[in-house]
Amino acid sequence: MPKSREQCEKIREESKKKILDHSIMYFAKNGLEGTKIGDLAKTIGIAQGSIYSYFDSKEELFSEVQKAAMNNIGTEELEKINSGDLPPIRKLRYVSDFIVKNLSENDLYCAYFYLAFYKRMHGEKDEQDPFILTIRQIISQGQKKGVFVKGDTERIADYYVGVIYLYAMRKIYDPKISVLTSSELERVVRE
Repeated sequence: MPKSREQCEKIREESKKKILDHSIMYFAKNGLEGTKIGDLAKTIGIAQGSIYSYFDSKEELFSEVQKAAMNNIGTEELEKINSGDLPPIRKLRYVSDFIVKNLSENDLYCAYFYLAFYKRMHGEKDEQDPFILTIRQIISQGQKKGVFVKGDTERIADYYVGVIYLYAMRKIYDPKISVLTSSELERVVRE
């Protein structure tokens, strides 16, 4: 019996999701430049042409992987923490605890974080990135209260995210590595 249009569409969506899911860790380990579609296809267990039936290029696939990563790094959780009626020092601790816990317990979170900020760490900046904006807001609040280091808020937020990025990358390559503590992470922000 032939498949219905809905069944075909479901199979197509599942196949695309499989490619995206398997591409996350592969891109995290190899980067955009180090990824060859043929090698990625072998890792997934599909024909190279199958990838191109869903994505026009490696760059398009990488862009989709980055979008998926941004959706899985906890931006909503950070925004909830920031919207609470807490002193900035508590907000920073909750954010740091959330991130450190995920880095420690979830290798996929490490890949998500690494991929979400890959372009930023390679020189491209997205001034509307909600994750970065939330970190900046918390830092700015703490600076106004005199509990966080003075200086350029954007630069301090980049330092904070850069430390997380470094540990995410290290954990991708060595899952047994000990991740820093929340207090260690906060050193770049606190006075």
